[in-house]
Amino acid sequence: MGLFGRSKKARQAELDSMRAQIAAISDQVQSLVHSETSQREQLEALLVRLNGLDARIVQVGHEVTHQLGELSGDIDTLSARSNQLASDVGELTALPQVVDGVKSDQARLANEQARYEIAFRQDLAEIVEMLTKRRSA
Repeated sequence: MGLFGRSKKARQAELDSMRAQIAAISDQVQSLVHSETSQREQLEALLVRLNGLDARIVQVGHEVTHQLGELSGDIDTLSARSNQLASDVGELTALPQVVDGVKSDQARLANEQARYEIAFRQDLAEIVEMLTKRRSA
């Protein structure tokens, strides 16, 4: 008999059982460590991908902001052109009235010119008549 009243075979069986338990626990620990390592690697890969996505989202956001700024400028330009065209169209719709006004002014001026011309000829005729009377006198 050996230590503490047990036989050598009993101790050997207990040692074998303990070694098996230790091996099982060691396997479980290795499995957990491997699982944690795998999870860490997966988390790190996920973080890398998330950082890449975040950078891409920021870049796309800047591009969209820039394009919106350009579109805003284009819209402002188109609005100004539209307002100018509306003003021009408004002036064009008033053009027939302007032309009619010019025609009536032209007719009025022509009538006045004709009256002045008649008056001028009458004045010239009177002057000629006065001169011929003086010469004859």
